Parts: sequence; structure tokens; C-alpha cells
Amino acid sequence: MQVQLLCSLVAAASLTLADSSNAAPATLQNVNYGAFTQTATYSIANQLGFFTAYGLNVTYLQVPNSTYGYAQLLNGGYDIITGTIDNAVNLRFNSKNNLTVIGQLDQGPELSIAAIPNITDPTQLQGLSLMVDSPVSGYAYILRKVLSLYGLYLEKGDYTFQTVGSTNIRYADLVAGHLPNGTPVYATILTYPFTSEAMAVVPTTQRPNIIARVTDFIQPFSSSAFTIREAALGNSTERAIIRCFMAAMYAANQYLASESQKSQKCSIGAIAAQLNVSTAVATSAYNSAIDPLTGETSNPGGNFTVNRQGLLNVIDVRSQFGGFASVPAHFNYAQAIVPGAGKLIDYTVTDEAIAATNSYKPKGNCS
Repeated sequence: MQVQLLCSLVAAASLTLADSSNAAPATLQNVNYGAFTQTATYSIANQLGFFTAYGLNVTYLQVPNSTYGYAQLLNGGYDIITGTIDNAVNLRFNSKNNLTVIGQLDQGPELSIAAIPNITDPTQLQGLSLMVDSPVSGYAYILRKVLSLYGLYLEKGDYTFQTVGSTNIRYADLVAGHLPNGTPVYATILTYPFTSEAMAVVPTTQRPNIIARVTDFIQPFSSSAFTIREAALGNSTERAIIRCFMAAMYAANQYLASESQKSQKCSIGAIAAQLNVSTAVATSAYNSAIDPLTGETSNPGGNFTVNRQGLLNVIDVRSQFGGFASVPAHFNYAQAIVPGAGKLIDYTVTDEAIAATNSYKPKGNCS
């Protein structure tokens, strides 16, 4: 079976088989998927068989930090990555790396500043060191923006940064109260699903305090985005794999957005199984994922469209803190984010993916 025909053939097969066995294609195409967190959409696609139905064997590769993750994407270690859109903006505009955003997944569910139990207000962070993925990552700039509204500035020495790594690492260190080497920690940015998990399962004596929610300060805010190497769009094999992946994720995302009781129950079950958490934690995470303001079903049109104002807000926050030092003066950001071939945003392969979606339904009680 030729790779470039895979999705269309799988779609045709699924139309025939959907009401009977939901049989998967015999040969699966491998996909290396880099991500910082296992989102609700990914959980559904993986646990309820969407990837297999679209002819894919997806390997989830936990991104330890943004620097490593996007380097891996550029050198071919990942076929596709889901990460903060600010990373693509930074690398494309500052470093001239040929990265392409093919869709937006969410607008920052559960995006918040979380602190150790004895810190209850952002002003108490003065003089402390705060954990970040990278000092020049999007969430670091969000942290700087929110704290500046409380009169605290990194550039004035009101606090410092500890470069730790991705959210799952920072969450574990925050709950522990220290880094693995014993260095105390005080606060960081948390996202889905860690805020829900912290509130539900962490003992009171260790439970982080949510001292600020980003939605109270910046909204809309474009967060997780599907990003690929621009060169992949011109490679028929890579493009076909990306198209199939996006078709599966789109179908799973539509399932997540469904309001039927069965799909809600099965979505929660998929999240619980993927994250290995209780039904209560999974339910909280599910509610975050479908939040109409910030969740994975909140983007305009429901087709992974990038929220233009949300992206402009990302650019504006980075600009406020010198985050475009390598960009020429008078650079036209508004024009640079207009979707199109060879631009930061290119929807062509995602449009193909949406057109290739089929009538696959999850097996068993979730059908």
C-alpha cells in the first residue's frame, strides 16, 4: 500500500467496516510524536483506537524541555510535535528555523501559576527562584507578564529563574518541594492535567496553591500547536504520515467535543487510562479540556484553526520583555502570521486531513 494513499484507503475501509468489526489495516505506519503533556485529544486517539483506525502506530515521546524538543523536530527525531506556539514563533522569527504550525490544539487549559503550600499570593515570590522550562520559552514570558502586574520584574532582580524542564518535571519538583538535588523550589507554571491532579490527589501538606490563573490576565491565549518541519510538506511520505496523524487527532477531538453521555463517559475513561489517574481526576481534566474559553475544543471553527488574537497576544507578551532581539526593526508580525504556503502557519495538510476523516467509531461500549 502506497503511503500517500493510506488515509484515503483506510477511510474507505472504515466506511465499509465501521458498523461491524472496525478492523484496522494490517500494516501500520510509525509516527514519532513529541509532546510535553498527554492531552485529552491524544488520550482519546490512543486509548479508543483512532490512531490504529487511521493506519498509525504512534510512539509518544515525552519532551524533556523545549530546546531539546524543537531541535529533535528539526533534525527528524520527531515527525510532529505539540508544544506552545510561542516556540514556533521564537524559532521562526528569531532564528529563521523553518518550522510550520499546521494547527492549534488549545488555549491554555489549567494554565496557572502554582506555588508551594505556604505561598498564597504572587507578591510573596519576591526574592525567590521560580522554575521554568527555559528562560526564553513562552510560559516564562507569561510568568513574567503576570508577575509584572504585581510589581515584580525579573530584569530588576525581584526574582530569578531555575531552568528545570517540561511541566511534568516541574510539577513533580513542586509537589516534592525541592529539586532532586535538594534545592528548594517555590513556584512554576502548571497546565493540563497537572492542576487537576494536584487538587485531587496531592496531600494537603504538599498541595500546591494556585495563586494566579492566566485567563484572568491574558485572553485569548494561543497555547499548544501542532508543529512540523516545513520541508515535510514537500515530502510525499512525510506529508502522508502527518495527514493521517492529524486526521486521527481531528476525529478524536470531535469525539471529545461530542455532548453525548456515552462519549463523555468514554472520554473520561480514556483520559483516566492514559494518565493512570482516578475517575475523579480524569473528570476534572476532561472538564478543563472542553472548557469553551481555554480547552482543546475552544479554537475557532473546531478545526484546529489558530486563534489570531490569541497568537497576537503571545507575540505581544514576548515583545514586552525583549523576546524578539534578533528580529529586524519594523518587522510586520501581523502579515507574518497570515496563513499560507511557506509561512509560519500553513493549513493545507490539515485541510487534507479533515477531508480524509472517516466514520470510525470506538469499539465496545464506546461505539
